[in-house]
Amino acid sequence: MDVTEWLWDRAERMDAAITRAMQRLWQVSHLLNATMVIVAKYTPIFMLVTLVIASTGWLPVEANAAKAPWNVASSICAALLIRGIHEPISRLVSRPRPFDTEPFQPLLRHDPGESFPSNHAAGGFALAMGAVHLPGYFPILLCLAIVLACSRTYCGLHHATDVVIGSLGGIGTGLVVASFARCLGFV
Repeated sequence: MDVTEWLWDRAERMDAAITRAMQRLWQVSHLLNATMVIVAKYTPIFMLVTLVIASTGWLPVEANAAKAPWNVASSICAALLIRGIHEPISRLVSRPRPFDTEPFQPLLRHDPGESFPSNHAAGGFALAMGAVHLPGYFPILLCLAIVLACSRTYCGLHHATDVVIGSLGGIGTGLVVASFARCLGFV
């Protein structure tokens, strides 16, 4: 067994243990379950609404509100870019979702398909990090991205490593796009 196979085997074991722990938590609180389902399903919409508010200046919290639309544009570009990067990776790795290989139903209904990396986690963090130059909105978007990523594992839709790798991809892409926009003088 080479190093890559050994690491993947360890990740699979850790993911299985985390998935079983999440399933045990499902028995604790139906309110928590319902909250996490709502978060997993609707947080991307909340993030986009937050960005729309930032771009229109309804709640002017940024010193340079004229550049807010460019910040929002860089944020959305980052999310679209990471989605384009992840699609071929998902097809290449073709890792099934936890509920495709384990005998359980996720809290949130979802079609079978590729799980690695998590596009929701990647997109959430790309949106947040792409808006890093929006001081009044960035902390809100970052918190939403964290909660979204956690909810995808909690609901049984992704393995923990899917979410971690997706999050790292989103963070990196968001920062690169935001830095590029800053270098061009847009933000």
